[in-house]
Amino acid sequence: MDRVGTPVANMVKRNSVGNGSALPHDPSRLLQRVEEERQQLADVFRQAPAFMCVLRGPDHVFELANEQCFQLLGRRDIIGKSVRQALPEVEGQGYLETLDQVYRTGESFTGTGMPVLLDRMPGEPPEERYVDFVYKALRDADGAVSGIVNVGVDVTDRQRAEAQLRESEQFNRSLMDGTADCVKVLDLEGRLLHMNAPGLCAMEIDDFGPLCGQEWEATWPAESQGDIERSVARAIDGEVSSFEAYCPTAKGTQKWWEVTVSPVRDADAGRIVRVLAVSRDITGRRRVEQALKDSEERMRVATAAVSELLWTNSAEGLMVGEQRGWGDFTGQSREEYEGYGWSRAIHPEDAQQTLEAWTRAVAEKRTFADHHRVRRHDGEWRHCSVRAVPLLDAEGTIREWVGVHTDITDRNRAEETLRQLAAELSETNRRKDEFLATLAHELRNPLAPIRTGLQLMKLAAGQAEPMEQARSMVERQVTQMVRLVDDLMDVSRISRGTLELRKERVPLASVLNSAVETSLPLIEQMGQELTLTLPGQPLAVDGDATRLVQVFLNLLNNASKYGDRGGHIHMSVERQDADAVVTVKDSGIGIAADQMPRIFDMFTQIDESLEKSHGGLGIGLSLVKRLVELHGGRVEVRSDGPGKGSEFVVRLPIATSVATPHESGDDAQQPSVAPRRILVVDDNRDGADSLSEMLQIMGHETRTAYDGQQGVDMADSFRPDVVLLDIGLPKLNGYEVCRRIRAQPWGRDVVLIAVTGWGQDDDRRRSDEAGFDLHLVKPVDPQRLMQTFAGLQIRKR
Repeated sequence: MDRVGTPVANMVKRNSVGNGSALPHDPSRLLQRVEEERQQLADVFRQAPAFMCVLRGPDHVFELANEQCFQLLGRRDIIGKSVRQALPEVEGQGYLETLDQVYRTGESFTGTGMPVLLDRMPGEPPEERYVDFVYKALRDADGAVSGIVNVGVDVTDRQRAEAQLRESEQFNRSLMDGTADCVKVLDLEGRLLHMNAPGLCAMEIDDFGPLCGQEWEATWPAESQGDIERSVARAIDGEVSSFEAYCPTAKGTQKWWEVTVSPVRDADAGRIVRVLAVSRDITGRRRVEQALKDSEERMRVATAAVSELLWTNSAEGLMVGEQRGWGDFTGQSREEYEGYGWSRAIHPEDAQQTLEAWTRAVAEKRTFADHHRVRRHDGEWRHCSVRAVPLLDAEGTIREWVGVHTDITDRNRAEETLRQLAAELSETNRRKDEFLATLAHELRNPLAPIRTGLQLMKLAAGQAEPMEQARSMVERQVTQMVRLVDDLMDVSRISRGTLELRKERVPLASVLNSAVETSLPLIEQMGQELTLTLPGQPLAVDGDATRLVQVFLNLLNNASKYGDRGGHIHMSVERQDADAVVTVKDSGIGIAADQMPRIFDMFTQIDESLEKSHGGLGIGLSLVKRLVELHGGRVEVRSDGPGKGSEFVVRLPIATSVATPHESGDDAQQPSVAPRRILVVDDNRDGADSLSEMLQIMGHETRTAYDGQQGVDMADSFRPDVVLLDIGLPKLNGYEVCRRIRAQPWGRDVVLIAVTGWGQDDDRRRSDEAGFDLHLVKPVDPQRLMQTFAGLQIRKR
């Protein structure tokens, strides 16, 4: 009892010194009370639920320890021993250092969940325990630290349970994160508590935080919220339910989900504490299902569309049972097509080879493919493509054959039409290429003598006769080039339907005489003889005199070019009923039978060999045919073959009365032309200068400009009566020059004439809209220009 008596003696001493009072009159009662208190303290110490021990001195000697302390340490022989002696295994675990610090400083220390290794079982490895404890310093009467009281609780079981719980939670999270499904944990109110990482990814959610605590139902489209509400309610009632629903992701990706909702129970009472929802992305599956559904629907529609040609045969290749498609197509009854009776609907020329190929395919168990003709129910033979495949069972034995006949008659016809079109296109391209080559040739032909003539005129300067010969030659060649271009323009206008005829009552004799007169130089050059036979009574037609002369001139030139040198050409006119019939017959090379059908086609030439080339673009006869048809007539060609000449017959409707023929322009007296002030504007300097010089020789005063802006400036200073204005000019085009001149007060009375290489109807319309008075196409005939000037009414300014 010395361990207990010492503090009591100290207490008695403190009392006597502290208040100066005397000791109690009855010391025995005082000792009794002290003993009672000590006993109570010992009972509390022993019965305390926590482990407790008192350590004395700097070596931390165990003075007191309760039962819980003995159980924790796994030993009882610790009283009177220092911690180092009683528990050598704690060396190096930090506890001795902590005790030393508390004893040295007097400051308390608290440890929570501290691990300690103890040799609780001799011969066994140290056992790890976890404790919550407090080291509290004990002080003597002088206030000095004399010991340490250690009070704590063994929390090993709690720590292990918490560790197991953490492992379980981590395991569950690993399971949730290890699945590709979207896993959500809900409370019993249907609010979101957790979502796994793959689920966040699948839903394209960057942060779950804003969703936590929200109602799961609200994250779905309105049409699916009813399913969500019902499934959560059933889970709370202990049922598992599932459904499929559409819900886009947070970023709008369209997805379908298969959702399973189930209850989560606690481990002890089995109470439902949470709701688990697992959503599986089935978008791909739905697409496959939809694609399969669409495919089946297409197959159903396709089968219905071609059902008249579908059929099945037995494993032996015999047609058995009801074959409505075959029967409807061929008109055969069931009795007629059963067995091999179907072969009687195959064309006799195809039936034998079809049967032989079919029996081989059946014997070899391979796909059958063939083409043959089948008699349709209306008796027409139709070309069909047939294909049949064997259906095999698991052992590889043929169960039946499934086949289809496809009527390809229309396709064959379309392919034949395409082949014909391709051939025609190829022929058109060939003739186009030939035409371009011929055009280049025909345009180069006049250029050679023109160049030679110009050189001759340079060398023969001052010699009248050579100069006149050169001039005449150049004039003829330019006339030829102009005629080629005019023919091309006429063909283009006719093709587009824009050629206008200036019809009047025209005596046919004057038309033919003009054509003969124009063609005579070529005929005389060839040394040929031309006879013209006219009827006793004059005939007239309603037509465009210029175009009709063009028709018969082309026929005469054609007869001369393809006629023999020194040969004969005969032109005759007669009346047949209501038609005037003009025949042009020659003794030339003739026309082969295979050329007759295309003689009036564009770009066709009768003789295409180089050594017999007669020139021309191959558009003359096509132009003749189209012009005659525009006059309500028709043209025919006849020939007995190569070397036997040819005959062209033109039929034109006769006019009801004959008009008095007008005097031709050539016979009329040329009007006199007063001198004019003329401005020539053209960026082709040679063309502008030569035209200006020619006009000066004719007695006119001229100025020349070479671009649009210069033309406007010179017109303002020169104040011309007439402006000959090109359209395609630099700086300002001819249309703009015309508008600017017209905008000036002095420019309203100027005669503006477009002189351009553009001669289409649209070009003439644009020049008229810009304010031009006339539109002339290059090269302009000087005589035509003189006639134009003579007819101008120059307004006085």
